Amino acid sequence: MGTHTHSRPPRERARRALRVALALNLAFLGLETVIAFISGSLALLSDAAHMVSDVAALALALLASEFALRPAVQGRTYGFARAEALGAFANALFLAFACALIVHSAIGRLSTGDTHFEPEPVLVVGVAGLVVNLASAWYLARSGGDNLNIRGALIHMLADALGSLGAIVAAVLASTWAIHSADSILSLGIAVLVLFSAWGVLRDATRALLDFAPTHLPQERVEAELRGLAGLSEIHELHLWSVGGAPVLTAHLVPEPGVAPGDLLARAEHLLREHLGVVHTTLQIDDPGPCAQRRCPLFDEQLAQLRPHGHGHGHGHSHGHGHAH
Repeated sequence: MGTHTHSRPPRERARRALRVALALNLAFLGLETVIAFISGSLALLSDAAHMVSDVAALALALLASEFALRPAVQGRTYGFARAEALGAFANALFLAFACALIVHSAIGRLSTGDTHFEPEPVLVVGVAGLVVNLASAWYLARSGGDNLNIRGALIHMLADALGSLGAIVAAVLASTWAIHSADSILSLGIAVLVLFSAWGVLRDATRALLDFAPTHLPQERVEAELRGLAGLSEIHELHLWSVGGAPVLTAHLVPEPGVAPGDLLARAEHLLREHLGVVHTTLQIDDPGPCAQRRCPLFDEQLAQLRPHGHGHGHGHSHGHGHAH
């Protein structure tokens, strides 16, 4: 026996937010590049080069979001739902690498004393960049901050907003009190903050890509809730992971003697769906007795008896009426 429930979390607002943020940053990049060449400002040109990475990050996030909406087909039963986690992973990894370069450059400047810069163009770029980055970050945050892909793009925008704020403060300190080292010192502090945020996204994206249980729904809790069901004797092969942010669960349930399999299945479905929020489920009802699944303790004991000297290779065998999505 098996059951399947399907749902796709709405992503249209997230895609719209990514498009708006990408358009804002592209417009700012074009304007900044033109002004940089007209004014001959190296600071503006350098920041324009940095803006290319932001545009690339947003484009990557948008591409991942578009891929995630592609329908499931034969051979790709989950479609491209993992594309968003992959995009978030790439964005966080790229941002961590960029922060490492900033730290290396800042330490190099401080150690050599080569910290002089022209504050006026930096101040102009800082103010304009702060407005664009905060607007982009606000739009992304309100569209769905719990989406991994959006979080990956969001930390890029917040990192740049912090960078722009640091540039403004550094420019003011340099022009007012000639403290040119403030730029490098502030860059170090901002890089540490950004790395902390990037690590959170990198960790969560890695958990999703490696099929770990969702952080908000520990497997211990799910198993404990299921074991409390009336008429349930045993649970085998319980697996819990997430695809596209939605929890997915498969399990073998063994009813107590005299309990109708359909009744147990209905109670398990209701518990998972209504109380735990797991809408993607594949539940299999097993007969009492040894389980032929490799991960089951009873099977492990039988296998050990067959191979008393530890030689040979064990093979798992699926059985029953489980279904794959």
